Amino acid sequence: GSLTAALTTAIATRCLSKHMEDLAWRPRLRVLCLHGRCQTASVFERKLERLVSKASSFADFVFIDGPIHLPLQHGERVNTHGWWNEGEARDSSPEVQEALERAWTEKGPFDGILGFSEGACAALLYCALASQQQQSSLPGVECAASVFAGLRFAVLAGAPAPPHSMAGKQIDIKSLHFGSAADSVVPLAESKQCAAAFKGGEFVEHDGGHCPPQKAEDVRRVGLFLAAQRDNAFPLDSSGAIRSLVVGECEYEEDPYVPQDQRDELEALSAIYSSDEYYRAAPAWPVRVAVRLTTQSSSCASLRFIMPPAYPCATSCVCELQSDDLTIQSHERELLDAVEAAREPLGFPSIMAMAQAAQQWIDDHEAELSERAARHKESVDGSAPEKEDPMADGAEDAWWFRDETEVDAVLLAAAEQRSAKLLPHDADQTTWARQCGSGGYGRPWEFVVGLVGKPSAGKSTLFNAATRPENTGREASMAPHPFTTIDPNVGTGWFAAPCPSLELKCEDTCYPEHGRAYGGRRRMPLLVKDVAGLVPGAYLGRGRGNAFLNDLCDADSLIHVVDASGRSDAEGVDQGPGGYTSNLDVKKGAGSAVKGATDPLDEVGWVRREIHLWIFCNVRAKWDSVRKKAKMSKLNPSLKDLASERLFALFTGYRCSQQLAAHVYEAAGFNLQNLSEDVLSWGESELHLLVACFLRVRFPIMVALNKADMPEAADHMARAQAVLGNACVPVSARSEWWLWEQQRKGNLQYTEGGGAESVFLSEGAPAAVREQWEAMRKRVLDVYGSTGVLEVLTRAVNSRSPVYFCPISDLASLDGLTKQACSGQQAEHTKLVSMLMLRPQSTVEEAFAALKHEQMLRGDLVRAEVLNTEASSTSNAASVLRRDDVLRPSSAMATKAMVLRILTNKKAR
Repeated sequence: GSLTAALTTAIATRCLSKHMEDLAWRPRLRVLCLHGRCQTASVFERKLERLVSKASSFADFVFIDGPIHLPLQHGERVNTHGWWNEGEARDSSPEVQEALERAWTEKGPFDGILGFSEGACAALLYCALASQQQQSSLPGVECAASVFAGLRFAVLAGAPAPPHSMAGKQIDIKSLHFGSAADSVVPLAESKQCAAAFKGGEFVEHDGGHCPPQKAEDVRRVGLFLAAQRDNAFPLDSSGAIRSLVVGECEYEEDPYVPQDQRDELEALSAIYSSDEYYRAAPAWPVRVAVRLTTQSSSCASLRFIMPPAYPCATSCVCELQSDDLTIQSHERELLDAVEAAREPLGFPSIMAMAQAAQQWIDDHEAELSERAARHKESVDGSAPEKEDPMADGAEDAWWFRDETEVDAVLLAAAEQRSAKLLPHDADQTTWARQCGSGGYGRPWEFVVGLVGKPSAGKSTLFNAATRPENTGREASMAPHPFTTIDPNVGTGWFAAPCPSLELKCEDTCYPEHGRAYGGRRRMPLLVKDVAGLVPGAYLGRGRGNAFLNDLCDADSLIHVVDASGRSDAEGVDQGPGGYTSNLDVKKGAGSAVKGATDPLDEVGWVRREIHLWIFCNVRAKWDSVRKKAKMSKLNPSLKDLASERLFALFTGYRCSQQLAAHVYEAAGFNLQNLSEDVLSWGESELHLLVACFLRVRFPIMVALNKADMPEAADHMARAQAVLGNACVPVSARSEWWLWEQQRKGNLQYTEGGGAESVFLSEGAPAAVREQWEAMRKRVLDVYGSTGVLEVLTRAVNSRSPVYFCPISDLASLDGLTKQACSGQQAEHTKLVSMLMLRPQSTVEEAFAALKHEQMLRGDLVRAEVLNTEASSTSNAASVLRRDDVLRPSSAMATKAMVLRILTNKKAR
């Protein structure tokens, strides 16, 4: 009697009987993730990729966008988001609270919340509301769940101090906090104030600056914290078994947070299904149930459901298939399609209909499933061994489960050498460049160059020299010490594009839109991104590590800025005059390092390896999922592309298409048709080779041998150029910057990209300026022909084989199209005034779309005519092009510009 009374007054738990063990599961934590300002949910998800991978077995991460749409910045293609308007107090806000409530009701509830920077402010608001409601709730009262109920923990990084409205209040929620003395956005003291707002908040100080947890030790710290919270939220019983609700004949009081619609559906499910077919996980809220699917094999299959708070009225239940049968797994897509088709409209319970649809699909395909299962058993039991890795899935010593610190340097070096032979630097990049930018066709190419290198190599000086800011307020910080740059500098720089006015002999009457560079070329804009210096171990999070590696994802090509003087060590610290000393023997390349300075050639290698290991470790962490998809592909021929889709999807986060990843796979020497079988036998060496080839294609690197003006640099230039060939350029960013500063002060006139003949001192130039000019001319311009800044940017752009064309309205006058022409206004000096840069293999129709995008044309495409610039200036012979013709220069010179006339019906839309 006493036992019955206890069961009728509370929710009880029990150990599972033998026939229920295969239905039971231990719920994963659900964590709501809130990004920082000027980010998006997808960007934040990429930044937390390592953490999501590490905790995938026991936690699900849900990413949402902030409610405030921020205006597009230069070079951005999508709007970023924030949580508060600019200047608004980071306090309670209707927009923020509405966004959080919507996430909780439609995608929650959540066990925890993770916030970064401004997202941490929103997370703090969430925690305060949840804590307040937990303290004011009355146990035992029948009610629907209060918004934000169920929150157990918080992880906050780079969090500002709490608002004044929270002064003196403490939040009774488990919390883990991260802050950094190197954070230039949120002071360390403010992050500590935020941690103090939580009872017993745990604080971790790191040296990574303003970034979420990305170092290996920080990610491990968060993982351990989350695992501990899962043990608290979903404990096992004393015997280590999973706990379940009593749903049999014993009656119990339902959790007050479960709404009536969900209670009614639960009652119907328990009445229809037997205890062998139906399982409900503990705790009682949120509701998690499983329904068994009957198969002919002895393996178990089930559908698992989670009921969000707003289900079924305002949102749908979450459904996933669970099966240890590879035959069922290989048909997961078709089975779940049938399940989704049976989902009822909002307002109606769906679980019964979805479970019945799944069972019906299995019954209808019973013969096919049995046949494939038998074939698979024969292949396993037969005499011919499968081509598969000797290590079974899940083995603790499998190479894909190794830690980030466990990398075979020998395999990596061999892969780099092999990839250099397969894809040399001067190989045709036309196809690769199109696939990298598959989403950017039909508009001008907004080319992005990323500056990488160790600290104090001169990246910020090169950035300033490339962007030529008009005032000091727009200059990047420059200083001879590591980590001068903390947050990336982004600005418009300039490179030299070919100008058809030379061939058409109209250079004197042609006035390019952005001016001219040395040698008759024309200046063209591009976006330059200068990120903080990389140090050895950056892929593990050292220095500014992953935060800045992620900043490179939108770059079309990279410029590696190398300290060619050899004076600094691997951390960027100047070791004084002398630096690294070589014996100048190019063949032997031998030398001895003094005072801890590094060889510039070694510097070239380790930065590439850091980027390689960043990609390699990200892909390796998910390799087990590739193997599982490969096994499923072998069982179901209709899913033959499943493994390739999963593998190539791991590379799309680096701004490329799956088609590009497939091309790289074949270029690395692998057979795309046998991918499902081959990847099962792969070791680390094959993955290293794939990543090395991908790196050469996706991120072509041009080396800027900077500090060429220093006396120590002369010893290293010849060695570097002998090894790197045309993949390197001698550069003196400091000299280019000095020329720009003096031109800005009126002391000289300088044409970018030229040598001493392109500089003209003004009559009033001070004697000190004249003296500095003579010294710079002798050390740099007379030796190398230019400062190299414009040249290295130009080579970085041309490595991607762009298409240049000048749009004109008349073949005889060569009058160029302008935005004013489309609006009806007339501009002066329009001969070949405009030039557009498109991605390789662009078609006539895509060029037309780009002109419409720039508001230079309107109406519908009629035809296009391309001018033969090699003809005499009087004949101006032209050829007609069709809309799907690919734009290619008539000359053998790949970088030659085209002159294009596109005719439309001028019909306004």
